[in-house]
Amino acid sequence: MASEHLTERHLREVLAELVTNTSRFTRLASSIATDDRPRAWMRALSHLDEYGALRISEFARIDRCSQPTATALLKQITDAGLAGRHRDPADSRAVVVEMTEAGRHWLGEARAEIGTALAAHLGDLEPEQIERLSQSLADLRAAIKASTQR
Repeated sequence: MASEHLTERHLREVLAELVTNTSRFTRLASSIATDDRPRAWMRALSHLDEYGALRISEFARIDRCSQPTATALLKQITDAGLAGRHRDPADSRAVVVEMTEAGRHWLGEARAEIGTALAAHLGDLEPEQIERLSQSLADLRAAIKASTQR
């Protein structure tokens, strides 16, 4: 029983370290990229890319920000033509925000810039190693998403 408890504790510690390392990696990658795209816009568009059209309140929940912060951020990307707003068909009082084709293009370019910037610093790693890391993170994400949708 004691070793089972240690295993669970160790797993929690490793998962916490994984989250810390992925957050640090994301911030480092953003700081290395040479583009001038706002990272908050990239984060917002990434949410819309992953979840599709969202009510502002749902965006705020996913992004872990206040509704006024979400409203301001989504207004910025909407004003830039990267997202569109329309009334929620299920509730005409609510607004839904959805990424536009221009937003998809902008996000794709931003991601490509970060990939290019990182590649210049990872010449000592084998491409297969990087692919395995990426796939492992995708597998973890899929497992967590699947368990939260039950």
